[in-house]
Amino acid sequence: MKLLLYFVDPLEQFEVLTAFLSTGKFTITNLSIMLFLNLVLYAIFILIFLQKGYTNYHFIIENGYKLVKNIMRENLIIKRNVYFTIVFYLFFVIVFANLIGMVPYSFTVTSSFIVTFFLASMHFVAINLIGTTQVRWEITNLFLPQGVPLAISPFLILIELISYIARVFSLSIRLFANMMSGHALLKILIGFSWALLTSGSVIFIFLSLFPWIIVTLIMFLEVLIAFLQGYVFVILVTIYINDVLNMH
Repeated sequence: MKLLLYFVDPLEQFEVLTAFLSTGKFTITNLSIMLFLNLVLYAIFILIFLQKGYTNYHFIIENGYKLVKNIMRENLIIKRNVYFTIVFYLFFVIVFANLIGMVPYSFTVTSSFIVTFFLASMHFVAINLIGTTQVRWEITNLFLPQGVPLAISPFLILIELISYIARVFSLSIRLFANMMSGHALLKILIGFSWALLTSGSVIFIFLSLFPWIIVTLIMFLEVLIAFLQGYVFVILVTIYINDVLNMH
């Protein structure tokens, strides 16, 4: 019954299930397994890059390096790229997670809100720690710019504080919603096409080709979105770092 629902319900692919072990304090789920697999594959990818010789892996890393460097140069006004390693790692972790989720019967960890919320909140806390250590009390200028009338100051502080905290949710929801919606659409189209193909009618079998064509096109689009979501996430993180350092 569970297997049947997996093919019928497009949201079944996002369900976190107990895989092997479940105790009162520790549980191994499909999500935790895929998180560990993402980390292992990322480590293997970096180890291959460290090998001698120029391969396709070096080409990918090199272009990723240039992309992240350009992002930081355009959005982060600092003399040295002291945060480059963190941003570079974040970009490839998200891209890897998104691409691995494209493999059939795998689990897209970035389609889980708890994962994207952890990534967003962790970097949000780190950004504010950077701000408080670098500019100290000047960081409060983000919530109350100079020259604001005293009468509206409490309301402005409240509005700015809410919008500032909302950055965590905007980062996490944007990533998880895009990955979930794309994979759900693929599952619906594939299920519809498979239903037509197994209907037994010659007309329906012929019509099933059109959903498959759409699925193929969307697959290429999803690969592009996998990179794009990592790109957008990293851009916003660098903009937020720039805000706390330069009070913009």
